[in-house]
Amino acid sequence: MLDIQTLRNDLAGVAARLKTRGFELDTAKFEQLEAERKSIQTRTQELQAKRNASSKLIGQAKAKGEDTTAIMAEVGALGDELKQLEAKLPQVLADMDAFL
Repeated sequence: MLDIQTLRNDLAGVAARLKTRGFELDTAKFEQLEAERKSIQTRTQELQAKRNASSKLIGQAKAKGEDTTAIMAEVGALGDELKQLEAKLPQVLADMDAFL
């Protein structure tokens, strides 16, 4: 198994060293999986931050006695998208492990 950090830091070097041993590393596949992982993790973090900010707004609106249904609907939609991404991430990580 290859070290994931080494691949992330020096993909071309690892591929060249493996080639001297007769193994052809599919760098395009690794780059695709890595880009997908980064995209999912970044989007997940963005959604979590947005959900947290919206949840804070709900608390402030409730304290003032304002209607919170629109904000709560937005938080619900964010939660649904988060669940989808959180379900997809383990599959991408499993694909990366299988690749290594």
